Amino acid sequence: MINMICNQQGYVCVAFSSRMISFRQAAYFTCFFATVSCGCLTQLYKNTFFKGGDLTAMYTPNVHHCQMMCTFHPRCLLFSFLPESSTNDVNKRFGCFLKDSVTETLPRMSWTSAISGHSLKQCGHQISACHRDIHKGIDMRGVNFNVSKVKSVEECQKKCTNSIHCQFFTYATETFYNAEYRNSCLLKNGPEGTPSSIKVLADVVSGFSLKSCALSEIGCHMNIFQHLAFSDVDVARVVTPDAFVCQTICTYHPNCLFFTFYTKAWHLEPQRNVCFLKTSKSGTPSSPTSQENAMSGYSLLTCKKALPEPCHSKIYSGVDFEGEELNVTFAEGVNACQETCTKMIRCQFFTYSLRPEDCRGEKCKCSLRLSLDGSPTGMTYGTRVSSGYSLRLCKSGDSSVCTTKTSTRIVGGTNSSWGEWPWQVSLQVKLRAQSHLCGGSIIGHQWVLTAAHCFDELSLPDVWRIYSGILNLSEITKETPFSQIKEIIIHQNYKITDGGSYDIALIKLEAPLNYTEFQKPICLPSKDDTNTTYTNCWVTGWGFTKERGRFRWSLSL
Repeated sequence: MINMICNQQGYVCVAFSSRMISFRQAAYFTCFFATVSCGCLTQLYKNTFFKGGDLTAMYTPNVHHCQMMCTFHPRCLLFSFLPESSTNDVNKRFGCFLKDSVTETLPRMSWTSAISGHSLKQCGHQISACHRDIHKGIDMRGVNFNVSKVKSVEECQKKCTNSIHCQFFTYATETFYNAEYRNSCLLKNGPEGTPSSIKVLADVVSGFSLKSCALSEIGCHMNIFQHLAFSDVDVARVVTPDAFVCQTICTYHPNCLFFTFYTKAWHLEPQRNVCFLKTSKSGTPSSPTSQENAMSGYSLLTCKKALPEPCHSKIYSGVDFEGEELNVTFAEGVNACQETCTKMIRCQFFTYSLRPEDCRGEKCKCSLRLSLDGSPTGMTYGTRVSSGYSLRLCKSGDSSVCTTKTSTRIVGGTNSSWGEWPWQVSLQVKLRAQSHLCGGSIIGHQWVLTAAHCFDELSLPDVWRIYSGILNLSEITKETPFSQIKEIIIHQNYKITDGGSYDIALIKLEAPLNYTEFQKPICLPSKDDTNTTYTNCWVTGWGFTKERGRFRWSLSL
């Protein structure tokens, strides 16, 4: 059913429809519109309803959740919320209206108890997808997929947080009018991750899953698997330049549990650079298949650490992001073009051209673009162009304000030389194709030390190959000798849900290694060094030696 509110001045009607939008659709739109000229506006306007500029409508339990929904919507700059006391129509109570304006403002009309305000896109460190509040006296309705008896609302919220499909819940207290449902916990979800309606009801409490608060105990898989495709149910598709952007989009989409990304080398042209967001009834892929030029992975929503920022700082050389032309300007360098996009109220992504015909002196053409979903509508490859995204949500806001955001990657260093780190090994998985997955260290003739998470869902010894005494992964051929695994020993206290605790494993090899100058064990402290404090640390592996760099197939320090 569609319910509408029309103002008396003849503005376009605001419609409630079955198509709601969730804050976790944030990265589905990849980057967001942001107002820069007015800075961070947190003021709320009571007894005020913004007229016009309607984007979509949904139900939210309070004004702060409505503001969060606006913040994570790709176009929303302003919003209006109708609390219970603002209308006698039960179908219009708790209505949240998301709005846009090219001028960043909209006409206002007086509406008793209505509350309006601004998106927090400009507010840096204040942006969060975590909503911990519980709401008494309301039933947030949706698809009830599980009912159980619990002792408290906190226990109910925890059950929702630890259920892969749960987005919100309602708990009937011990004083609920129907004795049969007292102390019942109803786990719920919806097509867009938000309630289909909200009704006032005594002796019930409702709230949202705390997965976005990094409190889920489900655990997560952070690896991206090369040459592997997931099947199951597609919930959406979006164009992305790589699998990492695809994973972030999946993480914020309300119903994406895992994904498959097809590279530019994929044999079907319409699916090149397409990210397929997927789900399944079980919550896991049912039938992964080996597939060249495909990459697959999982949503990071259930990880016990902060969600990845819903923005992408990498600049992609040789790629033209297609979309609606918002503006064309000239900038001195691709970084200046990206900064211009970040400051532009509607810019979602950009393309910078170094072609001679597109340059005027030191400055070259900077095309600022947007699309309906915030992602490029297509990608073309060529020389002398680079593309990227707005960095608005990459920023932590006021530099004088402390933030808890931390870097989760190691970058930098120098290329290694033969024999410099002779204990380093490459752990590779051989399915249909073969790929490097983890590093490890030789600690004995028949033993390798590595991380326990490497074997999440890959616990069969037969699929692994261990290469030692090598420097360049690119030089591995079918003739390159490797070791096979006899036994994998995971630390007895390791759990996927612990976010890194006890993340250690031992590998026993089928056959002992012969020590050489290029293949020998790591130096371990002696018993006399037990109380020694070490101040220097070296990290080695195959990866990136600089931010936005290329993957290094040679061993790096």
